[in-house]
Amino acid sequence: MKTIICGAGDVGYSIADKLSRENFEVTVIDEDEYRLNKVSETLDVKTINGIPSMPSVLENASAKDCEILIAVTKSDETNMVTCQIGHSLFKIKKKIARIRQQDYLKNDWKNLYNDENFPIDAIISPEQEVAKGIFRRLISPGTIDMVELSDKKLKLIGLKCEDNFLHSGLSVRELSEKFPDYLANIMFIFRGDQKFTVNSSTKIEKKDTIFLVVETDNLTDVLSEFGHQELQAKKAVIIGGGNIGFSLAQLIENSETYIKTELIEANKERAEFLASNLENITVTCGDGLDNQILEEVNISDSGYCISITEDDEVNILSSLLAKRAGADTSITLINNSNYSSLLSNIGVDMTIDPKIITISKILEKVRGVKIRNDYSIGEGFGEVIEADIQSESFLCNKNLKELELPKGIRIGSIVRDKKIIIPNSQTIFKENDDVVFFCRNKLYKKTRKTFIKSLI
Repeated sequence: MKTIICGAGDVGYSIADKLSRENFEVTVIDEDEYRLNKVSETLDVKTINGIPSMPSVLENASAKDCEILIAVTKSDETNMVTCQIGHSLFKIKKKIARIRQQDYLKNDWKNLYNDENFPIDAIISPEQEVAKGIFRRLISPGTIDMVELSDKKLKLIGLKCEDNFLHSGLSVRELSEKFPDYLANIMFIFRGDQKFTVNSSTKIEKKDTIFLVVETDNLTDVLSEFGHQELQAKKAVIIGGGNIGFSLAQLIENSETYIKTELIEANKERAEFLASNLENITVTCGDGLDNQILEEVNISDSGYCISITEDDEVNILSSLLAKRAGADTSITLINNSNYSSLLSNIGVDMTIDPKIITISKILEKVRGVKIRNDYSIGEGFGEVIEADIQSESFLCNKNLKELELPKGIRIGSIVRDKKIIIPNSQTIFKENDDVVFFCRNKLYKKTRKTFIKSLI
């Protein structure tokens, strides 16, 4: 499938890497020759140096034969115009644009994005997606990650097996037999520096970070069995009032779950804007690295300190200061992925990488309407995918024993006729089943051919 990616930054590079490994025919366009050289030297893709929104550059990239256009340059306006040119001149079927400026995304302008105006089929707002991801964690105490699946019937959660985990040493099969009434299924584990997919004989150990799918109604009970009985935080402190901070504050303010929230913003003009646009959030103008400001917002009483400025170092240091001052849990925005593996060792509880979230949402749109969700895990370790089984799928009308799935692929759940099924070796998969499965990145090419053939 012919795909043009406009922008060779971290997001553009990662998408080009993933799609090229899946036999997409990828062309990457960027003005920066240095970035393009990195792409051409490491990936099996075509590169073109130029301004993506220029018709001649798109023509040189064979846009007339292109099926998918992904615009992820640094400029919202370039992304929007590129989609317009791709539609008007080259009739490209699917156009995806990353748009960061929140003014473009207001509900007042929602009718702007159509074939008559700006023909963009899917808009990805990293700031909004990150804010939603953080909010999901706030309302799921005890988890380090949470994604809603299958129309909110299921949740993918990540949690750590604490010292009070009473079932250490039991295998996945033994846990299932011990709790037969729980609709839950462990999919993969992070153990120290190891990351691996589980099977029925895998034993669970204390300190493991496990990821599982669980029926929403069983969530509290399952968390309790793994040693988590945390109550929802009554207070949160947000450090950074940019687009992410503002979006998160709005989500908290508009939710049914009340969390008392303080927001610290260093820029006076921005702080005034936030104060005038948020009704129930207390805004303080100050530096999140200033101990006096942290005392002013009573950081010691907060369940969460959420550091989401545009500066990684500020986010890391403010999280550590907040933890030292008594905050229960820190959530830290990190743009430099190299930091992520180091932070848990120095006291940062959770990290958020906006690139991973953005890439997941774009891949979800690229891979077709039958992909309900696509969530990247563990810095390139793999993906949790929710998809409908098609009649052409190799999975259809077979059971797990017949399929002999390779290591690195694990099916977590099926939703059929609104009922949740945790599959065993004899479960037969049927057309239109809503299936959640995990796949190691290196196996996705094979998975696409067998599980979700002809979805796009």
